[in-house]
Amino acid sequence: MNDDTKKTTYTPAMKKAIKKYRLNDVEAYNGRQRNYYNNNKDDPEWRERFNERCRKANAIYREKKREELGGALKPQGRPRKIPVVRVANMV
Repeated sequence: MNDDTKKTTYTPAMKKAIKKYRLNDVEAYNGRQRNYYNNNKDDPEWRERFNERCRKANAIYREKKREELGGALKPQGRPRKIPVVRVANMV
């Protein structure tokens, strides 16, 4: 396997440590994340990777919600206006 394509995963102990670190100082962590995003959002390559990850995550979330609703889709967006039909000389 090539080192470039090697995927890493977090162990349960690492996940627990990360969560504890984030919870200890929420404001500092959020500030660092905001700075990271603001510094990288102008880079087109980074932005494309970011958007691709978001699209995948959103698709997974939508599919999960669809399964929870039993396959029924919730209407999306603004409801369409029904055109008003006016009849001349209506009494």
